[in-house]
Amino acid sequence: MIAQARITSDTYASVHLDNEVVEVEGADLSELRAHVKQVFITAAQIEDSPLDVVILEPDVRHHLRVEPSGRISPREPGEDDENLPELPADGRPASLQPSGGAAATPSGRAGHSAVSPWAGDASADTFTGEFPVARSHRAGRRRAHGAPVSGISAPSSVSAPSSVSAPSAAPAPSASSASSAPSASSAPSTTGDTWRARTADEDPAEVPGSLSPTTAPSSSSVGTAPTKNELVRQRGTDDGRPTLKDLQTSTARKPKAKASKGWRGFLTRATGGVIAPRPGKKEQYEIDRLERIRRPLDGPRNIVVVNLKGGAHKTTASLMIAATLGVTRGGNVLAWDNNETRGTLGWRGIPTDHTRTAVDLLHDLDRMRSPQASAADLDPFMRPQGAMRFDILASDEDPGSAASIDAEAFNDLNDTLSRFYRIKVIDTGNNVRASNWMAAVQSADQLVIISTVREDTFNAAAWMIDELRATGLHEQVDHAVTILSHSSKGTFDPVLRTRLKNHFGAHTRAVTEVPYEQQFVDGSHLDWNRVSNATKEAWLDATALIIDGM
Repeated sequence: MIAQARITSDTYASVHLDNEVVEVEGADLSELRAHVKQVFITAAQIEDSPLDVVILEPDVRHHLRVEPSGRISPREPGEDDENLPELPADGRPASLQPSGGAAATPSGRAGHSAVSPWAGDASADTFTGEFPVARSHRAGRRRAHGAPVSGISAPSSVSAPSSVSAPSAAPAPSASSASSAPSASSAPSTTGDTWRARTADEDPAEVPGSLSPTTAPSSSSVGTAPTKNELVRQRGTDDGRPTLKDLQTSTARKPKAKASKGWRGFLTRATGGVIAPRPGKKEQYEIDRLERIRRPLDGPRNIVVVNLKGGAHKTTASLMIAATLGVTRGGNVLAWDNNETRGTLGWRGIPTDHTRTAVDLLHDLDRMRSPQASAADLDPFMRPQGAMRFDILASDEDPGSAASIDAEAFNDLNDTLSRFYRIKVIDTGNNVRASNWMAAVQSADQLVIISTVREDTFNAAAWMIDELRATGLHEQVDHAVTILSHSSKGTFDPVLRTRLKNHFGAHTRAVTEVPYEQQFVDGSHLDWNRVSNATKEAWLDATALIIDGM
């Protein structure tokens, strides 16, 4: 592999490593070169072999060999150097462009300078001490794993870890276009005139920097200055001056993601964040998935898990969805057993020192409805699940009890619980004609149809879908997520998998699968630490799909 670096100014460079681009900044050319050297040395140490590199500076091209020890020496160009792909045009953010917006572009002339600033032992101006690398083989290449790195100090020339930033996922506007569009909080324009909002009796043509209402975009458009009247309507003020909210909006930026896994994460930690590549595809997917699950909700939401067949993994699914939400979102999650008589959700959670259930809460509902009631008043009825950060409300567990929950009772409980929980995951019984079952489905912001890959179980789910459509709940079905759960260690029959995906995919918004999990076989309480990583990953995928619909 021949790596390349493009020095586009005295303070900016882009390093191209095996389909990865690392943006590098420095206070001056000397510091910039030190940072570029460190990127190449780290890559050589990760590969555990010398690295041939080409460095493009204005009017000169350096052909070098970088040793894992930190030694950098000139080399003769080879055939691979002649066949190097042309580097892409400089794509750094507009804020980093040189004056005028044009990037300095090396001419590409081959050869070495008389005294190369790159050759020599780079350890003096990069890092001191050993540079430990943890390796594993993947696809014939050596990669760095995310093992903690110790004994490494940042370069003496580095003043702040923020001198290097990961590339933005979205292209930035050019410097020229960025400077031409004024904003509500912009500095003086390039013509020297300070923009101000015109008053109602002023002609737009007479106000320097003002925008004509017939040609200007609305004040909500990015990069467009609103008129004073628009500012008054937006903020309810009469002087047109920006508020704290305007300041926060104009300066708020989403933090750039830094790699924390694989060789990219190793490089981030090894350099103390001075060099921070963007995450790889797998890590970026994991970041995006967590953001989907943590998406803010504008009110309480119900997730209702259904199948009319016992043993369809409804309770297991309810527990795993609630646990995944609790772990990733941080609480305010309730798993509620809405079985009209006796369910098993309470048994499958971490045991508590009380046996109170939804029936007991129903009897005390008047007190919970009072304005003075707080979440602490619910504690005697809930079963907290520790580090999983969700609570369980069990159904009636007394075999001799004749108590049951009907539709009215469900709605009363639902209204009260919505005051204290952001998300409720509702486990259901097996009777489609039970009034509380129907009330739960009607309350669902997201219906989850769960089925094992057994003939009786998925047939029950298919029949339930037909019944829901026949009773006018087709929108709930169309919006639902189907989860197919492995009930044995064996793999799905591929023909059966195709049949099920085609059938449920034609009825519901999404279909996903979760693997067999040994811990669920004995029916004991959920122990998050014993759940396999593969199972957690699958339920993260399923939970992200669920939140997408909310």
